Amino acid sequence: MYPPRACAELTSRDHDAVHVRDRGVDARPDTEVAAVARAEERVLVSENARDFACEPGIVVLFVLTSRLPAGGLHVHLADLVHRWAEENPDPYVGPHWP
Repeated sequence: MYPPRACAELTSRDHDAVHVRDRGVDARPDTEVAAVARAEERVLVSENARDFACEPGIVVLFVLTSRLPAGGLHVHLADLVHRWAEENPDPYVGPHWP
């Protein structure tokens, strides 16, 4: 649900960020997206709290785009994720709300 450019922005800041398109799970069921995040030990960034909040074995970072400044969504999202990652270098498994 977030633009792939956000991953490029995070990668430019030395994060290992990939988009669901990069893993072939765009437009796939949420359980498949979560399975990829779990298998690759990735933080899943989503706005979809209802479907991912109770997903076992993964770190989920919930970001509401409505709370980000207008314009340049990919940069604002990358800023938020970058700050959260710096503040949480070893996050617990489960939901996070920055």
